Amino acid sequence: MFRTAACVIACLLLSAPALADSAKALQAARPDLFDAKSGFRLGKYRAPSPDDIPLPAQVVGARDVQTLLDQGALAIDVYGAGQDARIDEDSGAWLISRVRDTLPGAFWLPEVGRGAVSDAMARYLEITLERLSGGNRDETIIVFCRADCWMSWNAAQRVASLGYSNVRWFKNGTDGWLDIGGALTRAEPLPVVLD
Repeated sequence: MFRTAACVIACLLLSAPALADSAKALQAARPDLFDAKSGFRLGKYRAPSPDDIPLPAQVVGARDVQTLLDQGALAIDVYGAGQDARIDEDSGAWLISRVRDTLPGAFWLPEVGRGAVSDAMARYLEITLERLSGGNRDETIIVFCRADCWMSWNAAQRVASLGYSNVRWFKNGTDGWLDIGGALTRAEPLPVVLD
């Protein structure tokens, strides 16, 4: 009896890190940080993120990303624009003070990874993806930011909810890319075009 109990306790202790990393465990521990309806993280975006993501999105590592990019996958960087950013009403251009280095060939769509987005930002994501993918809902789309960035976790699910069937969440983002010796290039955010 004691041996069985010890085995059960040992198994629970060994599985504790996996449970602590899962999205559901994090949501249960801090429900104030998550939207009750969508499950998206609403704040404190720079924090340890889970190792999993709800289907149909799938988690990928840096080597997988490298292969997918070589095969023509679409890479979407959702790093935030910053508190002082704004959008030029006439041109739709982002007016930002920070620079962003990203994966070669990636498109930067700031602010689409927030837990709650405005109708304009939701439309920006939808229209831009439609244009970039040529309307192909089977296009492989890699969504990323940097390591420990909940915005990419939110955005990957948001992209999947638009009907894209091959969404990949690159959890470690630009940090993971640098870890495998990948180079980064300067990014300019794509303008907000709503029609």
